[in-house]
Amino acid sequence: MTGYSSSGIPTLLALATAALAAPPAVHTPAPGSPERTAIVKTLHAGDDSAQSRFTFRAFRVLSAGPGAIAYVRGAGPVGTFQAILKREGQAGWRKIWGEGEGGSNSCEVGARHYAWALQLLRTYTATPDAIFPGIVARTRDLRRMAKAEPDVQCVGDLEGGPS
Repeated sequence: MTGYSSSGIPTLLALATAALAAPPAVHTPAPGSPERTAIVKTLHAGDDSAQSRFTFRAFRVLSAGPGAIAYVRGAGPVGTFQAILKREGQAGWRKIWGEGEGGSNSCEVGARHYAWALQLLRTYTATPDAIFPGIVARTRDLRRMAKAEPDVQCVGDLEGGPS
């Protein structure tokens, strides 16, 4: 006999299963951290002037395997914005979805834009609201508004997303 108790094996298996089933954790990179700095530089798109400062209301990152996805919401030199950024492997961050101030897009276009972002986030996590708070409800509301009044302008200026 080895002296090990077999009564602990089911507990270890249960813990291992729970760890594997747990969704990836969303985190907020600390100010000045390399991850946050890289994301902010991507948002600046090469503009490092002192006037190009951001105030963030939300800053969430979800690492998944070799890549990661980030959601940011805040205000900058051209108004309020929200964006989704993506990093694959060792490549740098790139902005793939966004909404800014303004109101030049219809509910129908907005519904497609948000549905695309929601589907993308679901490839990373079963709970998209954990990284992009309110996206599930906003997508549902835009779909409803698109059916009722598809041409009414109800979202800001959109970029990225579905082609």
